[in-house]
Amino acid sequence: MTRNAFVFCIGYNGGTAIVDRKLEGQYGRLGTRELFAQGLYKPAVASAIFAKNDADLEWLRTEYERVTGARLRDVDALKRTVGVGEVYETILRTSYL
Repeated sequence: MTRNAFVFCIGYNGGTAIVDRKLEGQYGRLGTRELFAQGLYKPAVASAIFAKNDADLEWLRTEYERVTGARLRDVDALKRTVGVGEVYETILRTSYL
């Protein structure tokens, strides 16, 4: 699974990732913090997860709390809040909508 497929994935259908083509085309070149600055919280978290960047994940947690007023215990709470967990190695195909 490519970075952009994971970052802009809107769901899964078995072994297929469903990717938002419009968002990927518009924001696919942005980094983690740039995605967050654009208000794309889920893609920003997914980008940090894909890069395995714990420093960015912690930064995202504190910034998300600052922007939204939410109180999150840890990075795992942020992941659950935006609905991103892990990069699935079993994804075989990508479908674009």
